Amino acid sequence: MTSIILENAHSPRYINEEGDYIILVCKFKHLNEELEFGAYSKDTEAHGRDIYNRAKAGEFGLVEPYIAPPTVNEPPNVLA
Repeated sequence: MTSIILENAHSPRYINEEGDYIILVCKFKHLNEELEFGAYSKDTEAHGRDIYNRAKAGEFGLVEPYIAPPTVNEPPNVLA
């Protein structure tokens, strides 16, 4: 079984109001490129919980706050 080794991470942001999901850009040792990774506080995988806890602690920078999507009633933000 391959170990999931995080080499670097940045740009963390919450993706829900509860604050138990954080998306961040990660570089894993077994991959050749960075990708967005969803870290969950109650992840079934240890590396997911570890990355979440490290992100929440500020290791990868300030976690940007959750911004709710616009409601359906709001007009789209378009340039005229």
